[in-house]
Amino acid sequence: MKIEEIQQQCETLSNEQLFLVVNNKHLYTEKIVRVAYQEIKKRGLSKQEIQEIEKVQARRSRIITGDIHEDIFLLEKIGFFSLGIFRFLNALLLRDYRKKGFVLKVKQAQYYILLGVAFFFIAIFLGQYLHSFSVGAIVWVAGFLSTHLFNKYYFKAATIRRLAARTANQGTE
Repeated sequence: MKIEEIQQQCETLSNEQLFLVVNNKHLYTEKIVRVAYQEIKKRGLSKQEIQEIEKVQARRSRIITGDIHEDIFLLEKIGFFSLGIFRFLNALLLRDYRKKGFVLKVKQAQYYILLGVAFFFIAIFLGQYLHSFSVGAIVWVAGFLSTHLFNKYYFKAATIRRLAARTANQGTE
């Protein structure tokens, strides 16, 4: 794309759109960002106009843009439930999901981690109280099954509804 074409396109953009280009440099080529920045300077915006545009963009940056329908696999669910006490490992996996934009996967992973740790401690407590390792193991497996069924029939659908509603509401602001 030639500089003249980029300049013509930048002249047709609103101030807000130009700031989006400049503030998201990683999405555009260096030429496009440079021309957009020159167009902003050429328009001579006041500080108040710039602040208002930045407020709008900050509000929009909180809009969910990731995948709200991608479910985690059964083995991942078992892993998060079982390895919930290993925060470092889980943090790495959640960071990867966040980078890839898997919003539902992050919510589900947090759900399985939380309930996995809770059922782990309940299983330890009951196992020690009843002096039986088997009871603890059964409680922990039953905890996973109940967590999985609750996720399958309620949590996942409710989370998708909340995320979809949030996305729709933020898109209209």
